[in-house]
This record gives sequence, C-alpha cells and structure tokens, in this order.
Amino acid sequence: MPARVLILGDGDAGTIMANKLRFHTSRKDVEITVVGNSKNHYFKPDGVHISFNMLDYKKSVKPTEFLFNYGVNYIADTVTAIDVANHGVKTAGGKNMDYDYLIIATGDRFTPEDIPGYSESARHFYNLDHALELQKELKAFRGGKIVIGQASIPIMCPPAPYEFTFLLDEYLNFHGLRDKTEIHYVYPINSVFTIPNVADYISKKMEERGIITHTLFNVDSIDPKNKKVQSLEGESIDYDLLVMIPPHRGQKVISDSGLADDGGYVTSSHD
Repeated sequence: MPARVLILGDGDAGTIMANKLRFHTSRKDVEITVVGNSKNHYFKPDGVHISFNMLDYKKSVKPTEFLFNYGVNYIADTVTAIDVANHGVKTAGGKNMDYDYLIIATGDRFTPEDIPGYSESARHFYNLDHALELQKELKAFRGGKIVIGQASIPIMCPPAPYEFTFLLDEYLNFHGLRDKTEIHYVYPINSVFTIPNVADYISKKMEERGIITHTLFNVDSIDPKNKKVQSLEGESIDYDLLVMIPPHRGQKVISDSGLADDGGYVTSSHD
C-alpha cells in the first residue's frame, strides 16, 4: 500500500508542497491528498502591485484545481478537527480521513477584531478585495499624511510593508503628489525590519526619500473618527490614509484541535 500523505490547505504552501512531493515520488509509493476550501487561488504577493494598478488582478486568480499536478487528489472541503494521536481528520462535509503523514499548510487568518477601530478605517493589500479597495483609495488620494505599517508580528511576507512604502513613494512622485504627502512607516520592534543588515539598508533608503520612521510602534487602537493610530508604547500618529497590515493568527481548527500556541500556530511539541 502506498504511504498516505494528507495536506491540509490549498493556498501557496499546500499547492507547492503537493506538486513538489508528487514530482519527487511515484504514485505506487505515495498517495497525495489535499483538502482545502478555496474555489479560486489568488496569488497574494501580487497584492502590492494590484494596489497601484500595476497589474490586472485577473492574472493573479486561477481555479484552484487547475494548479495541482496530475496524481494529486484534491478534495474541496473544510477541515473541522485534527486528531494527531489517531492519525485522523474530520471535515465539514462529513468525511473522516486517515493518513500516514500529515502536512498542515492552513496558513494565516486575519483578526482585525484584535485592534479596536481597525475595520472602520484601515486599508491593506493582503487579499484581493482589500487590494482593490486600496487601489480606489490611492486613485482618489490628492495629498496628505499616509501611515503604513503592520499591527503586530508575525505576518505573512514580512518585506511587503516596506516594499509597498517604496512603491508608494515612486507612485506619488509619478503623479506629482509626493511634495504634498507625508509618508510615515511604523514597525513593532526597535528597527525598521527584523534582519539587521536589511534594516540598516531600508532605514538609509527611507531617510534619503524623506520617509518618516517610527520604531517600537505596536498598534493598540485606531480612532477612525479623529483619524489617529495609537501604539501600546503611548505614541499617537494622525493620518489621512492608513495602510495597516491586520493582526495574523493561525487557523481556528489548529487551536480547536489542541495543537496551537497562543497565536494559533502549531506548537513545537507537535512537529
């Protein structure tokens, strides 16, 4: 009997893992099954460019099943429980699935409710709907104060906020709005990025471009009425446009199955 590999999640990680594993194994030795609930697959890294209308969003969306290599079984369903001790998984569709090897690639979920006022005022580009909303905001922008950052750590694609910031600087210059705009970049630790040599380079480039940085800025709350973002450290910044990556947590099923830490991610004891 072939070894049964069950992959939970049909996003980038689950898709790549399934296709790579299929490429390096034979069907007689390994059976690969992916469980996911995405009708269409959206390539999230494109969100930065979609926000500036640099890319047609339709090119970033494909039918999920289209992306799997021949020999990968795909089940469109939602996982509701994971029983590691008994090598079993349950789904919303009533399936009970057994496995020999389990790969959890369920990714992150956004939890804007963690930040009071977030949903009423903040914009971001981490999924397609919000990237398109931000695109409209930028088209209508005629000058003012833009604050960019992330509400907390960790997030998907950590470089994306500063990539967006530099593209914004270019975008505003191109449209003759840079001299009418203040750009503020906030970051939760005491530098502008987690990797020291990268942080040094980014900090220098931001200073050269007149981008104002605020480090040790962990978002506590947002005041949509007065357009202010407040940090846990006591700093407050006003804004005309707030581009803030929402807090991330692991998927709820991980926590419900007793596999997660406080952030909802699989703990090392279950590796």
